[in-house]
Amino acid sequence: MTRRRHFFRSKFAPFIAAALIAMALLAVALSPTGYYIIRPGSAIELQPMVTVQDGHKDEKGVLMLTTVRMGKANVLGYLYAKADPYSELVKESTIHSPHETDEQYNLRELQEMKNSQENAMIVAFRKAGLPVKIKEKGANVVFLVPDMPAKSYLKIGDVITKVDEKEITNAQQLLNSLKGKKAGETVTLTYVRDGKASKAEITLKAFPKAPGEKEARAGIGIAYPNPDGPVTKREIELPKQVTISSENIGGPSAGMMFTLEILNQLTPGDLTKGYRIAGTGTISANGTVGPIGGIEHKVRASDKMKADIFFAPDNPVPSGSKQRSNYADAKAEAEKLGAKMKIVPVRTVDDAIKYLESLPPKNGK
Repeated sequence: MTRRRHFFRSKFAPFIAAALIAMALLAVALSPTGYYIIRPGSAIELQPMVTVQDGHKDEKGVLMLTTVRMGKANVLGYLYAKADPYSELVKESTIHSPHETDEQYNLRELQEMKNSQENAMIVAFRKAGLPVKIKEKGANVVFLVPDMPAKSYLKIGDVITKVDEKEITNAQQLLNSLKGKKAGETVTLTYVRDGKASKAEITLKAFPKAPGEKEARAGIGIAYPNPDGPVTKREIELPKQVTISSENIGGPSAGMMFTLEILNQLTPGDLTKGYRIAGTGTISANGTVGPIGGIEHKVRASDKMKADIFFAPDNPVPSGSKQRSNYADAKAEAEKLGAKMKIVPVRTVDDAIKYLESLPPKNGK
């Protein structure tokens, strides 16, 4: 019996050792790195996604939003991205706070998409000369600062409606109500979650000092990473219903393209004139187009979908800065790819509209 056990161990020992080594290597390959991989996503036609009540859907060309593909990098993915010229590695801390869970990040991205779509509707209807009524309902919670008191009471998606019994109808009022308060002071917040109002007594705490600040500001710990600043919960009344099926696409970067598609369905004629038009950029309620991340990947996605035109935010950059505008980066990427599509700079949605109105119909049709 002893000989048989010894024979079994001797015969299979190399296989067992190899299996253990393979399992160890696999564990290392799948271990996290603290990086995200960003790759080209898609250029997606907007007309099937957007429906305006009694709207015009006779586009000869197409308007397309653009996306990037993003995911956490394990060791294997990190090594692949290092060798892949179309992949970009970015630190996780630049994507979201280390104290923000993936679920919280996804919720925030979806909230920013919703706010972007609302802005797009407001701008498009006003450009079409149609009335828009906006009722402000409070301040949306879209981001909670780590190690600050609000994180213990509030959740992303909550709507703050009162501070110490003072009505809060927009996000700026929330900021004003907390301005000048000191660490250690207590405020009573009324907030709405899932349609139910609740109250919380929150003691203010000092934020870490910003460069150049003499004294640290105090607050409850709500931040607004959106480039437009605080986000107001709004109820928008439009003369026509708009339905947007954006599924699980998040973030604010499709705002300008949503605006163009809604406007094209609201008004007679065809802004596309037979061209394949892609682009990116946030949209403010006043029509300003803001910068986004990952524009090189969006240029690649648009080139793959044979876009004729690509709208890129021409965001101003500080004098002497090494940064470049989205437009400069997009143009450089298009030249590197040898892409035939025209890269067009825009600072407002009017810039995009005027450019399209100036175009002759494609192929003279």
